[in-house]
Amino acid sequence: MQNKRIDTFIMGMAIVFMGAAVFIMGLLPWLGRAHAMTVVTMDGKVVPAQPYTALEAKGRKVYIREGCWYCHSQYVRPVTGEDRRWGPPSQEGEYAYDVPHMFGTRRIGPDLTREGGRVADDWHFAHHFNPRMVVPDSIMPQFPWLYNGVDANGRPVPTEDAVALVAYIQKLGSNLGPWRKNFLYISGGSAIPVVPAAVQDGVEEGKKVFMRRCVGCHGETGDGKGPVAVFLATKPRIFKDGIFKFRSTPSGSIPTDGDLYRTITMGVRGTAMPNWHELTEEDRWFVIQYIKTFSDRFKEETPGDVIVIPPEAPNTPESVSRGKGLYDQMKCAECHGVDGTGNGPSASTLRDNWGNPVAPRNFTHGGTDMKSGPAPQDMYKAFSTGLDGTPMPSYADFLNPDQRWDLVHYVMSFGPPDTYLILSPQQAGDSYGH
Repeated sequence: MQNKRIDTFIMGMAIVFMGAAVFIMGLLPWLGRAHAMTVVTMDGKVVPAQPYTALEAKGRKVYIREGCWYCHSQYVRPVTGEDRRWGPPSQEGEYAYDVPHMFGTRRIGPDLTREGGRVADDWHFAHHFNPRMVVPDSIMPQFPWLYNGVDANGRPVPTEDAVALVAYIQKLGSNLGPWRKNFLYISGGSAIPVVPAAVQDGVEEGKKVFMRRCVGCHGETGDGKGPVAVFLATKPRIFKDGIFKFRSTPSGSIPTDGDLYRTITMGVRGTAMPNWHELTEEDRWFVIQYIKTFSDRFKEETPGDVIVIPPEAPNTPESVSRGKGLYDQMKCAECHGVDGTGNGPSASTLRDNWGNPVAPRNFTHGGTDMKSGPAPQDMYKAFSTGLDGTPMPSYADFLNPDQRWDLVHYVMSFGPPDTYLILSPQQAGDSYGH
């Protein structure tokens, strides 16, 4: 009899707790106050949450239909470490147009709250076609029914559902504005530490990292012809040739280990190269040692002197005006267009050293898509070093430091100012060595 009373009590309490959970999580949010429709950006501005476009809304339905939410959460919790891994904690207003919500509690796959803008669309198309091409140890299933045949280059052709799905994924996290400019930012100057002595001989460990995380794009021999390459508009770096775009060293020089560390950690904006901050620092240094074995240049040459970036001149209307004259003088519009949209008369003819098409940067996107980094100092560095292997030359022999700053300011004027990471004089000095 006593056991029966205990069972009845337990059942009653279960009903009470279940009812309380339904009331608190399902009904209470809609009672007593307005549903949040705004978010606070990383710059402290209160802005309205943006609804999904028709394409993004369709992609959300595909996301639900294909069961992506079984394994991927969409909620960055305000607890220690989550913001360092995924980005800023979630805000209520970000879910204003989400019905049903897909917070999720299981993270068999990574959280996708801040996935938008992390990599280019073509990475996602490759990932959905066969995740193991991109991440060899992935347990995510393939979605071949989202593709319809192949094109003339052997690239699987995404269906409308696949295009919509990627559009939805790229929307995730975008309500906060250009938050990535502050996330995982590593300076491009002499503040980057040198390779620790403990990993100088870490080639074998680096090979393990390479085979787990890099081989899909760059290929086993570093020839840039991994299975993912066919999907990518910006082709993977060919390590065998030892030519690297993003350096702090003069044009024609090999990069420093610090340059490679920065690229691996931050990724390359607007391309399929993601940020690899989830690799331990030790593994990043290890894989650098292995990457250097692909080219004899690292055995036969030493990096040139690191370019010291002088303090930024004031960004004034006069500086912008002088920069416009230099933009014309250096014929930047031939590639990037008069309006900075990357539609200059030479744009369609540009090729890299390996014959691949090269799309000039669209400056109207601002710092969001600047491959070299989101700070004005990064653009100055690119103007000083050039992007080896591409048609983008170095202006170090043609423009003095003040003129390069004027050109930076004019290029910045094409895009939204809040997309750039503006460093204080102290931060810039600490990061870039002046």
